[in-house]
Amino acid sequence: MTDDQVRREALFRALDAVAQVAKPGQLRAVVYTRVSTEDQRKGYGIAYTGKRVVKHIADKGWALTNIFADEGFSGSLDHTQRPDVKELMRQARMTPKPFDVVAVYEDRAIGRKGRAFWPWVWELQDLGIFTAVVAGDYDNTTEEGESRMRKAADRAEDELVTIRNRTQGGLQEKAEFMGGEGAYLGGNVPFGYRIKNKGMTGESHLVPDDCECAGECATNHETDCMHLAVERFVATLSYDKAGEDLNQAGFRRKNGALWDHGSVWNLLNSRTTLEAVMVHRGSKDVVLDKAGKPRYGKPVEIKLKPILTPRELADLAEAKAKRPRRRAPKRFVYSLAGRIVSPCGHVYVGNGKSRQGDKHGRSPFKAMRCSGASGSILKTERCDCPIIRAEPVERESWRLVKKLLQDPEELHRLATEALQARPETGVDFDSRLKDLTKRIAELEESIDLMLMAAARQAAARSMGRAEAEKYLARMTAQPNAELADLQKQRMDIESWKEEAEAVEDTAEQLAALAGKAQVRLGEKTLEEQAELFDLLQAEVEIVGNVPCRPLGRPCQAGAFFVQRGLTVPCLTDEAWSRVADIVSVFSPRFPSRDILAAFLAKARTGVSWKKLDAGVPHTTLMNHWIRWGAAGGLEAVMERLAGMPGTPPPDHDAVTVKVRCTVLPEVLLAEQGEDGNGALTSSDGSIVGEIPSRTGSPDRVAGR
Repeated sequence: MTDDQVRREALFRALDAVAQVAKPGQLRAVVYTRVSTEDQRKGYGIAYTGKRVVKHIADKGWALTNIFADEGFSGSLDHTQRPDVKELMRQARMTPKPFDVVAVYEDRAIGRKGRAFWPWVWELQDLGIFTAVVAGDYDNTTEEGESRMRKAADRAEDELVTIRNRTQGGLQEKAEFMGGEGAYLGGNVPFGYRIKNKGMTGESHLVPDDCECAGECATNHETDCMHLAVERFVATLSYDKAGEDLNQAGFRRKNGALWDHGSVWNLLNSRTTLEAVMVHRGSKDVVLDKAGKPRYGKPVEIKLKPILTPRELADLAEAKAKRPRRRAPKRFVYSLAGRIVSPCGHVYVGNGKSRQGDKHGRSPFKAMRCSGASGSILKTERCDCPIIRAEPVERESWRLVKKLLQDPEELHRLATEALQARPETGVDFDSRLKDLTKRIAELEESIDLMLMAAARQAAARSMGRAEAEKYLARMTAQPNAELADLQKQRMDIESWKEEAEAVEDTAEQLAALAGKAQVRLGEKTLEEQAELFDLLQAEVEIVGNVPCRPLGRPCQAGAFFVQRGLTVPCLTDEAWSRVADIVSVFSPRFPSRDILAAFLAKARTGVSWKKLDAGVPHTTLMNHWIRWGAAGGLEAVMERLAGMPGTPPPDHDAVTVKVRCTVLPEVLLAEQGEDGNGALTSSDGSIVGEIPSRTGSPDRVAGR
């Protein structure tokens, strides 16, 4: 019997119910009940509402087939975030469907938010399954019932807002009136402190984790750890060595992990340690309103009892001043910073992560984030473009650009297109310009003579200044309009001539670049690649799936096939017959074939063990993989399955990009010459296509 079957039987016993087999024409119903953490604290369990739902199903004459229950889950979570609802929906999508009605005690069990309420109800409706609410005795099989359900959903969301405001208001009041007494308002407890009167409403507060034993104490208290951390740092001037001494003394962090450089630095530099102060609603993740202020109240400082003595604080500050300044960590270089277009219309920039990873010891990865999500932008106005991994995009973009600049045929094609784009007018631009210049000079001379004659006539008639100006403009209006037309023609012809010359020059330079296209672009640093992308004014667009940030550890099952260049075979009956005798009997509860199939599915999809829909608990799969699959068992299986049809493992680095470049041959061929081997060189002697080294810092570096 599986763990799920055991749990279902326990639910039936808790509700004094028995699973039934539906008679012909009888509706099959399942129970869904949810109990929030708040209701659990009040003593309400699933039996409180579940028994009423079971009775309602019996009164309706339906057959009870299954029970689903989520304990300790908020009604604001949608159906994809509650485990038993997920199982219910998995079964609802089966063909044929195993039930017709989902019965709940009240609408709050479905969800207190519209986004938690309606998607679930609508999807069930699309599957031909109705929802019945016991409190009120209505369902969505009719328009009237659906209208009542809609009003109930609105009431549930209003109730959620009221609960949240009441809860947050109480926290704000406690923070303000008990802020000087170390009030504990929930959340993480800072290192060195513990909760006193935990669980006592209005009386829980934070106190130093001192020893309260009358005699000798064998417990490692956190205050002792803090005193030792200061002592060892002052003696060694090293966060790493202080961490090693703490570990050797048997001290651990709050989560039980060992001390390292980052955790010791955080401990000795936090405001809680140095000032004995916590800030309620002071973190960057606090919920903000439209004005950018905390939605549920202003930040409040909570004063705690100091742990370190004034002497220890002075010694700590003096040791920090003596400590040699740490060299700036090496940063990732981003060759495409500012050149990848993001979904929101901004561009991706370097995320500035260090090569050494973060303070928690997680492996670093070269990330790029959208400039529309910058910290300088209000939280409410930031975009939700995903963080991407830079290496796959940089590799593919560089491959495409390198392919272009090393392809003589492609460059010849561009040269031919440039020549074909030249206007075939047969016009002699030089002679046309010469003729126009002559006509313009003659007309300007004529206008000058006309102005002189008109000025004499105006003077003879004793005209005023304003009247004389109008007379002169009227007399020269026609020749001035003709002069403007000739000048425009000359500007147009000069522009056409420049364009034609530019096309010819571009075509010639592309042809020259094509003739010298055996450039060496293979081994280029990222700084040099960034410089070439700048010269080409490259613009990159990611097509299809975006290479997102790595989640957790790499898939070991997939790595097995990738490293050996193997495809993942399909475990057909024929394939299983070949390997059945060498596959271990993993568990008496689960067939060995199912477990081996799960290993292959893991390699084929790359999903986590927990998300594998294999019918076997993920912890069981992980244990057998470590003991058998990774220990050589899969190697023997693949020897027997050689040649069997299969699918390649997923390539998480695969990405498709479009690169738009402006090819300026005059830049790549600047001050061209040839070396002794006939390769094209620039004035400093470097091979064309190679990026000359610059003494200054590169433009495309993390953080810029």
